[in-house]
Amino acid sequence: MNKLIAFFQSLKLTVVLLALSMVLVFAGTLAQVDQGIWTVMDQYFRCYVAMIDLPVFFPRDLGIPNIAIPFPGGFLIGLLLTINLLAVHSATFKVLATGGRRVAGLVVLLLGVLVVVGVMFGWGTASVAATEDDAFWRVFLRLGRGSAAAVVLYVACVLLYSRRAGMVLLHGGILFLLIGEFFTALFAVEATMTIKEGETVNYLDRSQQMELAIADTSNPEFDTVTSIPQRLLKDGALIQAEALPFDVKVLRYMVNSTQPQPLQNVPEGIRSGYPQYQGYGSRLYVAERGEASGAAAGRNAPAVDVELIDRASGRSLGRYILSLWFYPNFVNRSWDMPTTFSFGGKDYTAYFRFKREYAKAPSGHAYSIKLLDFVHEKYEGTQTPKDFSSRILLVNEGDGVERELRIWMNNPLRYARRTFYQSGYLPDDGGTVLQVVRNDTWMVPYLACMIVFVGMTAQFVQSFNRYLRRDAR
Repeated sequence: MNKLIAFFQSLKLTVVLLALSMVLVFAGTLAQVDQGIWTVMDQYFRCYVAMIDLPVFFPRDLGIPNIAIPFPGGFLIGLLLTINLLAVHSATFKVLATGGRRVAGLVVLLLGVLVVVGVMFGWGTASVAATEDDAFWRVFLRLGRGSAAAVVLYVACVLLYSRRAGMVLLHGGILFLLIGEFFTALFAVEATMTIKEGETVNYLDRSQQMELAIADTSNPEFDTVTSIPQRLLKDGALIQAEALPFDVKVLRYMVNSTQPQPLQNVPEGIRSGYPQYQGYGSRLYVAERGEASGAAAGRNAPAVDVELIDRASGRSLGRYILSLWFYPNFVNRSWDMPTTFSFGGKDYTAYFRFKREYAKAPSGHAYSIKLLDFVHEKYEGTQTPKDFSSRILLVNEGDGVERELRIWMNNPLRYARRTFYQSGYLPDDGGTVLQVVRNDTWMVPYLACMIVFVGMTAQFVQSFNRYLRRDAR
């Protein structure tokens, strides 16, 4: 262990890792000229080894070869920073307390950890469902709960480390922030819920995940849906789902596609090379296009070019282009074009859509949200939104919940370990778009900031007092 500590200290690993992280951030920022922000996050930051494309460092018109350079990814740099911090801490800060003082310090430390866990998982928050209002006091109270946890941890550090308590707590806060970001990257989920006025919805659309959903609609009372996840939709893949009597061959997966337009409006030279699609592709032109870059990545409309094959005979049942443009929740209900076909005496409907997740509370009971009323106010004489809000009815029969609530700008609803934000609205103010986020570590930044603040304040006060005493002599 001593050799390991000496190794990290001799390399001055902190400085090296910070330099690597700056290079990674620089490269990731440049990469957003060509790629969407979520693609960059996965390729550069939320991975252990990043593959940096050499052309990102040069003007695009120079024609630099697209060579991928291996580089430490965000996860690896964060892991090494965590190891380095623990190694330096164990070598520099020794527990000074003995006997009863040490026991008391450990007991208070355990109490501090329990307070941190309690704050992270709901202490001081509504237990059923409530809309949060007054953003200032909301943040103030969160910081207050973080401060309470930080003070308990500081008392434990004073008992265990005496004069070095502030510095120990400061390091602990930074470590907590690193670990919290790691778990956020792994487990946080973003979705949307799109609801027309008067409509009831019981599912969420995962914002960054796609699926090909094929429903057997032969029985009007019960649809059997087979979902093929995005990870299987690779060029050339042959997908054999047990619930389907045919196979799906992926000819091309497109990260982004053009907005559909009538095929007759396309120049003859382009139309002549256009595949012979069935369904909407036979009369609408949809082609692959470059990925939208930066924050505009939310406008990417992935598509998949597939061929259906009779499993028994191997004959083609038709070629189809399925784009996210055809899914109504992509462009706020202005498009709704399901691909329909028949086989073996049964009718099928296919959507290429966001991955659907049905709304369930932690108890396992399903819940739904009905939009009772949507209000969109604008600044007088402009089209600039002043306020928009949704009055909803939240129903969970299994848990006995039926509450009428209001969600508006900067005042979200927290329910079932999810936060519902007022995000957008449908054309002609006909409905609402709610952004739904599940992040079980959402309180970590508040806690970490207050732990670091209390540690820095204690260290500053202690150093200032030493300065005054030395000056007095």
